[in-house]
Amino acid sequence: MMITLFPGTPYERIAARLKDRGLRFRDFSGEVPTLDSRSSSDLSLIPAGALSRPDWPQLRARIWWAHRLFIVVGARLSTEQIVNATRDGAHDVLDLADDDERWDDSLEKTRSSQKLWLQLYGAAATSNSGSTLVGDSPAMRSLRQAVERIGPTRATVLVLGESGSGKERVAQALHEAGGEGPFVALNCAAIPKDLLESELFGAEKGAFSGSIKEKPGLVEQAAGGTLFLDELGELDTALQPKLLRFLETRKARRVGATKEYAVAVRIVSATNRNLDEEIAHGAFRSDLFYRLSEVTLRLPPLRQRLDDIPALAFAFLTQSCERFGKNFDHIEPELIVKLQAYSWPGNARELKSAIDRMVILFDGPVLRAQWWDRPSGGVAASASGTAAASSAPRSRAESHSAGNATSILNKKQKMELVSKLLDESNNDYTWVSAQLGVNVSTLYRWRKAGKVG
Repeated sequence: MMITLFPGTPYERIAARLKDRGLRFRDFSGEVPTLDSRSSSDLSLIPAGALSRPDWPQLRARIWWAHRLFIVVGARLSTEQIVNATRDGAHDVLDLADDDERWDDSLEKTRSSQKLWLQLYGAAATSNSGSTLVGDSPAMRSLRQAVERIGPTRATVLVLGESGSGKERVAQALHEAGGEGPFVALNCAAIPKDLLESELFGAEKGAFSGSIKEKPGLVEQAAGGTLFLDELGELDTALQPKLLRFLETRKARRVGATKEYAVAVRIVSATNRNLDEEIAHGAFRSDLFYRLSEVTLRLPPLRQRLDDIPALAFAFLTQSCERFGKNFDHIEPELIVKLQAYSWPGNARELKSAIDRMVILFDGPVLRAQWWDRPSGGVAASASGTAAASSAPRSRAESHSAGNATSILNKKQKMELVSKLLDESNNDYTWVSAQLGVNVSTLYRWRKAGKVG
């Protein structure tokens, strides 16, 4: 293990502590090496005083861009300093007064976490960040290859997959591979069946009650590009023969019109239903199915491509930060492990909701593992509704209440509360110290003395 020691007070005392432990260290040379297999055991120690330097924001950004974890070290650190260090992304906070066991434990956990980051992510977090189809699993690589071949053609494509798995993203990728015209999407389940024909093919002025002006259909709006028909299985049986004729002739007629118009448009459709069963029950026309499925692409559910979770989580984090004005730029590898241990019945949509919720409730720059607990029961609705409420750490209001409670508790009750918070946060001493206003080293002494469980 090689430790990079950044300048700042109390540099000399930190260096002496490292020498006493027989640890190798070097002074910061001005460059932050990118994390790779040859240097995954190299750690960085940042003196607490460096966090108040004017150039710290730029240095911190360089550390994160290199995917490096760091530990903040200081003497007699206050709770405010500990909180600020963790908010700035420190993987842990050490006090010079902490014993050797505490130092060894922190260094080993940080080194293991950094290796885990490399193992989980590698280049996956950025390798396809510019792609519409995010993920590095064999299934996603195969899907991207298929899209690259099919996209430039005008073939009609049917995308099959569970709800929330990303079927519209596949349609967009096909459109982008074609590189022409607009992309227009229609959710067949969102439009009343008596209005779907006019929505699809257009309507003349006065064609029906409320039709006060001429309305072009979506097939016209998508001319030269792609029309995406989502929730295809919801298409009314009365409209199916009209869509079939359009696919065969590429001609359509607005509601209330006497003349047809011709339009060149590519049709991509998607459904989470079993169309074979729908056909067997007479709910879907077999001839329409054959027309819509010149090529069929199957999108596996997220539980069958867990290797895609690191890249997806990063992509969703970036989107969420832009949406909510937050500054997260890193995800703890331990959180990815927890996310990969869940079956995701709501697929990528549920994962995105989980990321959004953490971004809303907490502050960056690191998305922490203890902020999310795997939902029990496996029901998507309960997963999205209870993850934040049951996870540790708690909301700001609950954390504030925990801190205030220590002032009115007796010693036994205080130790019970500390034990409970350590258990809920998976022994996150830094977070518990911030909630209770107790120094991290004090918590370790209590644990070592057997005062807390």
